[in-house]
Amino acid sequence: MSELRVPVNELARVCARSADAQEWEELLRRCTPIAAMVAARVSRLWLGSVTAASVDDIVQEVFLKLCEQERRILREFKPQSEDSFLGLLRIVSASVANDYFRRMRSEKRGGKVVTVALDDGLTSNAAAARDGSARMQKAVLFAELDRRLRAAPGVISERDRSIFWLYYLQGLTAEEIADLPVAGLSAKGVESALRRVTQWLRGELKSRKSGSQREPVQEPC
Repeated sequence: MSELRVPVNELARVCARSADAQEWEELLRRCTPIAAMVAARVSRLWLGSVTAASVDDIVQEVFLKLCEQERRILREFKPQSEDSFLGLLRIVSASVANDYFRRMRSEKRGGKVVTVALDDGLTSNAAAARDGSARMQKAVLFAELDRRLRAAPGVISERDRSIFWLYYLQGLTAEEIADLPVAGLSAKGVESALRRVTQWLRGELKSRKSGSQREPVQEPC
C-alpha cells in the first residue's frame, strides 16, 4: 500500500484489521491535526482558552477511543462519501473532548461523573442503541448533520453549531451551556439558538428526502 495515495476512508478500514506500524503512523498523521483542532475548539467552549497540555491529553484519548473494543469504531465504519471518516473523527473527537472537560469540572466540584443519554430526538430507542450497527448509523447521522451545519456558515454560526452538539450529543442542559464562557447567552437564549438550528436542519433533511429515493434519514426533534 502507498499510504500517501490511499484515501483516508480506505486507510481507516485497513487499520481496523491491521497492526502494521507504517499504516497506523499514516492514519495518526492524517487524523492528529483534526483531533487537535476539535480539542482546541471544545476547550475554548469550556474554558475560554486553550492549553497545549489539554489538547495533547484529548488527542491521546481520541486514539485510545478508536482502539477500544478491538478497534470497534474502525471495524464498524462504513464510508458514505469521500473522506467521511474525517467527519466521523470530528464527532468522536468532540465527544471525547466534552467528556474530558465534564470530568474535569465534576472532579473540581467533588461530584460524580454522570453519563447522560443522547436526546431521544436524535437517536433510536435504547435497545437499538446498544446494537453495534445502530451505533454506527447514529455516528454517520451525526457526521452528516455536522457536515451540513459546517456548510452553512452564513446561516448557522460556529457558536450555535457548538450549542447544538453540546445539547444533543453531550446531554448538557440549556442552563449548563449558558454557564460556559463562549456561550454569551442566557438559558433562554440557548433554547432559542437550539430551536433555530433544529428547525433549519429539519428543512434541510426534508429537502434531501424530497429529492432522493434513498431510505429516509432520521430527523432531530
